[in-house]
Amino acid sequence: TLVALLAAVSVACLVSVSAAQTYTVKIGIGHPPGHSFVLASEKFKELAEKRSNGRLKVEIFPSSQLGGEREMQEMVSLGTLEMSVTGVIVIYEPLFALLEAPFLYRDRDHIKKVMESAVVADLGEALIKKGLRLVGFYENGFRNITNSKRAINAPADVKGLKIRTPENLAQVETFKALGAIATPMAYSELYNAMSQGVVDGQENPLQNIWTGKMFEVQKHLAMTGHIYNSAYVVASNKFWTGLPADLRKIAEDSMREAGHYQMDLVANLDQTLLTDLKAKGMQITFPDREAFRKATAPAYEVFYTKFGDRARKIVEAIRGM
Repeated sequence: TLVALLAAVSVACLVSVSAAQTYTVKIGIGHPPGHSFVLASEKFKELAEKRSNGRLKVEIFPSSQLGGEREMQEMVSLGTLEMSVTGVIVIYEPLFALLEAPFLYRDRDHIKKVMESAVVADLGEALIKKGLRLVGFYENGFRNITNSKRAINAPADVKGLKIRTPENLAQVETFKALGAIATPMAYSELYNAMSQGVVDGQENPLQNIWTGKMFEVQKHLAMTGHIYNSAYVVASNKFWTGLPADLRKIAEDSMREAGHYQMDLVANLDQTLLTDLKAKGMQITFPDREAFRKATAPAYEVFYTKFGDRARKIVEAIRGM
């Protein structure tokens, strides 16, 4: 009986130790403090730490302190970093490019539905063998066109403009369909390229147009909203599966709430930024989006040719939601 009593005591001790164990989550972000990705991660920290009674401890590293987006994503994949916010997930699963096809979403409610759907969860499954776990979404936003040459009121106005795009299939094909000279380059090189006239313009969400001070070198802004893109919150699969089930649930719920909070934040911010950009001297046009939707439709055929029938099924499923 003494042996049984000792065994019971040691089990009780083990249970209380594991319940008290803390887990540190370091999140790497490429953007500076005050950016909505950082604010959303701060919201995640607040919710996760409170709900776990401090068993989850969240540390945020903004401004590429831990490396660029691609490097941080690799660190998460290797398990040397717990989480990062990434826009380059297509490196590990090219089909994510489909989620940035032109004029794919009706509105933000449709986007939430899609991002939390089985279609996207299924795409996320492919990341697990790369050591990554897709755990959340932040809004990068609706992309709009700026340039230094002329006002854009119709698709024909884009023809012949040298437009910088990210090194991303969705943007490159969208601008080829519009008759622009798509010029892929890193975001870090963009401001200089615009100021030296290497490119005539670019496309980005308003938040990036503002923080990148593009109004200093671009006169025209066309609110085309041609592509919506997300940033993805990825966790190290090794870390994620090593969390006790209750903490994993807390982290999941907190991340979903933080994502919704960030989406609302950006929606409100867009209105403010339009006023601010106008005050900085940008001339703003609101082209007919239906005309742009028709003009960019050929980009879809490129996706279907490249990725086959599965791509068509994914697009149809998203449109049907």
